[in-house]
Amino acid sequence: MLREYGSSEIHLDNLILEQGYLQTSPEYAMKGLIADSGRSIYQICPAFRGGEEGRRHRVEFQMLEWYRVDYSLRELMIDLESLLARAHSALASDEVLLPLPQPLTRVAYATLFEARFGACPHTASDDELMELCRSLPLAHLEEGARRADMLDALFSTGVEPDLVRGTLVSDFPACQATLAEYRIDDAGHQVADRFEFFLGGMEIANAYQELIDAEELSRRFSENNAVRRTVGKPEIVDDPGLLEATTRMPRCAGIALGIDRLLMALFKEASISEV
Repeated sequence: MLREYGSSEIHLDNLILEQGYLQTSPEYAMKGLIADSGRSIYQICPAFRGGEEGRRHRVEFQMLEWYRVDYSLRELMIDLESLLARAHSALASDEVLLPLPQPLTRVAYATLFEARFGACPHTASDDELMELCRSLPLAHLEEGARRADMLDALFSTGVEPDLVRGTLVSDFPACQATLAEYRIDDAGHQVADRFEFFLGGMEIANAYQELIDAEELSRRFSENNAVRRTVGKPEIVDDPGLLEATTRMPRCAGIALGIDRLLMALFKEASISEV
């Protein structure tokens, strides 16, 4: 949980101790294990994110993260469905839970975005996206906001609250790839090869076809740090262990699931503090 290097993701605040960084997820350490062993692995552990207090957030929360070697994202979706079905069945013997559809609803990001805003998230200009932002209560977005920020604000405000039943959203815009590979979708757009699972109107899990190109990973970290400088956040030095492990990792798909949020959604609680 404590490492010498932190996460450069722009919207995450690292918790820093004298001895190092409390990890925002176990991802970097787990990828080292995958590179060394070539095996599928999982872990349940605390994760830490600064400044995250609220109805759906805690500074410390429980995360289940797992990686399947030689898996595609489609296979990982089936994996997640199986896990959720077993968890729901076990809990439902004692509790009245939010129903889970089987199979889960699967839909592309662009399908939801176009239905809500009448624009394609892959081809709309930055000016068009900013104009859409002005039509919603998104006053925190300023002129010059990044494309990824605008898309995130639009989706989280205009689409996510309606995803109450279990939904798998795939093929995110390429600018939101984070640590996922790119792929070309059926319409010929470059997209991020990742999906998110939503339940109760909030994100529960986030999955990637894992990027195994260390040079591209370092480039993305550099972009993150450029933005961090612009917004006054401290830069995060690249984790050399992660970059080295990335050169040796087998093809794999990985997913991180927030256990507290899953329970909050299933038990229909209004606050994460209740679980």
